[in-house]
Amino acid sequence: LLPGVPTPDPGVLPASVDAPPTVPGGFVLPVPAPGGPAGFLVAYERQGAQPAGLAVVQHIATVAALRLAMVRNEREVLRREGAETLAELLQEVLDPEAARRRLARHAIEGEAVLLVVRNAGDEALLRCLEDHPHLLLTWGEDRYVLGGPELAEAVGGLPCVAAGMSRPFLPGVALKVAEREALWAVSKAVESGRPVVRYGDDATGRWLPDDPAVLSALVEHVLGEVLRYDETHDSHLLVSARTWMERDRRTETAAAALHIHPNTLAYRLRRFGTLARRDLTSTGALAEVWLAIQAAGALGLTD
Repeated sequence: LLPGVPTPDPGVLPASVDAPPTVPGGFVLPVPAPGGPAGFLVAYERQGAQPAGLAVVQHIATVAALRLAMVRNEREVLRREGAETLAELLQEVLDPEAARRRLARHAIEGEAVLLVVRNAGDEALLRCLEDHPHLLLTWGEDRYVLGGPELAEAVGGLPCVAAGMSRPFLPGVALKVAEREALWAVSKAVESGRPVVRYGDDATGRWLPDDPAVLSALVEHVLGEVLRYDETHDSHLLVSARTWMERDRRTETAAAALHIHPNTLAYRLRRFGTLARRDLTSTGALAEVWLAIQAAGALGLTD
């Protein structure tokens, strides 16, 4: 970490913090931190200099630990501020100028994106984000991340992750559209098994309007009765129809994916068609139902 000082032999690092501090030619001491040592301080006696002794090395390790604690505290304060800022942006309680100032404090000044991340461990996610300016907010089981477009590559490298990314936007704009896009994209990532899906990669998304009120009206017009029936009877008509359509209307394949008998799926599809007042053998009805299902997903109304 110090310029002009050669990197020590890794073999001098102890396997345990309780190991004796003396090594050939000097000392090795852990730099304490919550959860275990943050690293080790290696001190070699220089030829021709008066040895300072173990006590001085211990003092330096203590100073390093204090400095590390300060840095971590500063990062934690910024992280909490970032989470508060992102929550306020999502709730649209900040005016554009205040939003830009807040984002600039976190070094987010150019084009930004919003990601919704699932299945990523918190520690792994923090490590992959630490070198990139970002805001991070925990919202239920999701992690919302706002930052530059390069975040997609960093997050996509995490194991088992599923993430959806909005289209780029400029700091200060309302995030409702970006949130809808990211939620829609993450649902596609979960379904497809891809680590990251960018909104717009799927052609269907381009046909959906940006206005949530218009999306809600479409869902209510086509799927309203189905959603209410599913909620009242704890049935699975919507997910059954969606699974069937996602598998190109192959009843046996969809039934296997749903772990039900094909006859059960056929019954559910008939019931769905009756409640939605749509004939699923009609191309026009299929197109309308498919767009409504995508709109429901974008609004977070489907699993």
